[in-house]
Amino acid sequence: MVKPRIIVADDSAAFCQKLTSLLEAEFEVVGTASDGKSALDLIRTTKPDLVVLDLGMPVLNGLEVTKELTKHSPSVVICSVENDPDIVDAARRAGALGYVYKMRAEKDLVLAVKTVLQGRSFTSPGLS
Repeated sequence: MVKPRIIVADDSAAFCQKLTSLLEAEFEVVGTASDGKSALDLIRTTKPDLVVLDLGMPVLNGLEVTKELTKHSPSVVICSVENDPDIVDAARRAGALGYVYKMRAEKDLVLAVKTVLQGRSFTSPGLS
């Protein structure tokens, strides 16, 4: 069985590695990036099925990358410390189907990715 291909982008190398470790058992992580521009470049060359993005990245932030991706096709799950309902809503309007609060990544990330890959939305409990 072919595993879905995923890119992880977060400006914290340690958190990026943590997310990668959470995903590797069930998905093929085809690359990581530490800023939005690098993430877009990587997405264009590897054509993943889904991208996990932090909101607060340098060069291009997660919302800017998400808006750009709606023109291409990979699904997006935002993984952020931001839990403001307006920010969650902005991520959805930008095109993200999933939103995971970083403090809940260990509990929610794999489920969020599976749900979004099925074309359904996912938001960590407690977020709007």
